Amino acid sequence: MGNVRQISVFVENRTGKLSAITEVLRESGINIRALSIADTKDFGILRIVVNDTDKACDKLLEAACTVTVTEVVAVSIDDEMGSLSGIIGLLNNAGVNIEYLYSFLAVADGKASIILRVDDNEKAREVLTAGNIALLTEKDICEM
Repeated sequence: MGNVRQISVFVENRTGKLSAITEVLRESGINIRALSIADTKDFGILRIVVNDTDKACDKLLEAACTVTVTEVVAVSIDDEMGSLSGIIGLLNNAGVNIEYLYSFLAVADGKASIILRVDDNEKAREVLTAGNIALLTEKDICEM
């Protein structure tokens, strides 16, 4: 199954910094498909999945941003009570640690989409596939 690459951008927690980053992406024709931001008093980490990871990284680096790319796992699950708990249970039972996760909106028939950062992507993909969980690719996300 295909990989999903997530971009993490270091963002100072000051007025205008997040705006400047999103403006670089907008001006470059980059569409943000999923995002999460975690912050402290002084800085934040913006995590994004975009329609063109390579171009986004290039443009952000040109704008003097600190950028890293991380492989994550993306899944599509039924948007009903208990679905997320079932996925977390599958991974837990297989000994896969979830470092963080976030959901994102997509136009999909009653499905919720989740990004998971785990300690073993390959094992997570195997466990989720065996559990009949639909894995998403970067292409799937971009086409939503």
